[in-house]
Amino acid sequence: MSEPEIPARLAAQGVRGDIAPADASSDIFFAAVRTTRMPMVVTDPHRPDNPIIFCNDAFSFMTGYSQDEILGYNCRFLQGPETDRTVVGELRAAIAKREEVSVEMLNYRKNGSTFWNALYVSPVFGDDGELRYFFASQLDISRRREAEEALHEAQRMEAVGKLTGGIAHDFNNLLQVIQGYADILDARIDAGDRSARRAVDAISTSASRAATLTQQLLAFARKQELRDRLMNLNQLLGDFRPILDRSIGSGITLKRDLATDLWNCRVDPVQAEMALLNIIANARDALDGTGEITITTRNAVLPEDGGVARLEPGEYVVLSIRDNGPGIDPGTVDKIFEPFFTTKEMGKGAGLGLAMVYGFVRQSGGLATVRNLSGGGAEFSLYFPRASGAVERKTAGPIAPHAGGAERVLMVEDQREVGELGRTILEDLGYDVVLVNSARAALDTLRQDSEFRLLFTDILMPGGMNGVTLAQSVRRDYPHTAVLLTTGFADEAIDEGSRSFELIRKPYRRNELNDRIRAVLDKPGART
Repeated sequence: MSEPEIPARLAAQGVRGDIAPADASSDIFFAAVRTTRMPMVVTDPHRPDNPIIFCNDAFSFMTGYSQDEILGYNCRFLQGPETDRTVVGELRAAIAKREEVSVEMLNYRKNGSTFWNALYVSPVFGDDGELRYFFASQLDISRRREAEEALHEAQRMEAVGKLTGGIAHDFNNLLQVIQGYADILDARIDAGDRSARRAVDAISTSASRAATLTQQLLAFARKQELRDRLMNLNQLLGDFRPILDRSIGSGITLKRDLATDLWNCRVDPVQAEMALLNIIANARDALDGTGEITITTRNAVLPEDGGVARLEPGEYVVLSIRDNGPGIDPGTVDKIFEPFFTTKEMGKGAGLGLAMVYGFVRQSGGLATVRNLSGGGAEFSLYFPRASGAVERKTAGPIAPHAGGAERVLMVEDQREVGELGRTILEDLGYDVVLVNSARAALDTLRQDSEFRLLFTDILMPGGMNGVTLAQSVRRDYPHTAVLLTTGFADEAIDEGSRSFELIRKPYRRNELNDRIRAVLDKPGART
């Protein structure tokens, strides 16, 4: 390009004629700004409010604004309610002093979504030493910031999760004693003693609510704290597409059908990407190397838009992923989001991926759903709301008496109060119970007397042998003795070996324990 062509090109790109540089060196400067792939702008400090007088296509693409919407305006139009005012003050102070400055700040695109901007501003002086312009380069560093935040949060949450899981375990043991003795009282009070029954019901209801809180603590222990921000899912999908393309394999086609007028929503972008990867991975495995995966986005107003029973009426952004594979077995589709549920071979999946997706979307105020498509394949839909909903609580019903049994039970529990309660419940149900406080003591007991129909043992115990190891030893050496495990700890405490045994979670109810024992002892093929 010859020098005479440069001023005409600059004018065509929006540089005002009265400030267009006359010398070739200035033309070269503007030409360099225009052609670089990094978003850049030039402002004129001699005009009121230091407006932008030139920007390149990369800046327009990053922000979503056209040249006409950018030129003549101060850069503050990129700021929004969540932009750090301290950083803005730092930027203004540097410009007032005509100094270089480098900051990172949250900016807003034209569509209202946010991005982290690494901004570098420098004054441009003429040969005479006079200030001519301010030059600013920008870089969208959202993914780097999110990765850093995810790393720091993962490190912190690893420690917090261990502490929280331990606290919840201890609380569950306390609640087990409270709830268990309340059930015993409930079974023994006279039917006509209404005052006593109200008192017992109040204890049981409060204990059930406390048990729900401990379950929330355990869920917190395995999930990161959400760091949500205002964003557009179409933007997230665009940024994340290279990773998705690499994750599906060469034989699968990834298609997108995105709503052009998609609403914004508040989500944690890192967790949203992990949820998307989990669903895509399941679709990829279902296709077995060949097929199509389609990602769609749309706006939905419930209940007018079909209605989702577990969502409050309102406006939602819906992200759907569907495949043209064989679909999901109708017998398992209702269990697909349950923790540890998996249709994969042992060792190929822990069954936590979709459970974590469901938990993340619920914590975000929305809902994850799945359905089989009439033409084949399955579709997962994630609903993210503009407004949060409410959860309806269930009230505890009356306890109906259940018949127990007369079998001999070896109970292993290191917490004395929990052990005494368990023995009382089991004896009250008619079982013959021997209680010991460690796995070693249980093996010593079995060596002297092996005529037990059931081993009922806690998983986490001191002494170097936990309940799973004990259960495996009993299965090997005393095959006539069935096993029932119990725990009040987080899901991570349940290793692969324990999943071959029946499990009841603390705090359990009297009838619930009896039902589980009968299911273990009375099922076809049970050891006798």
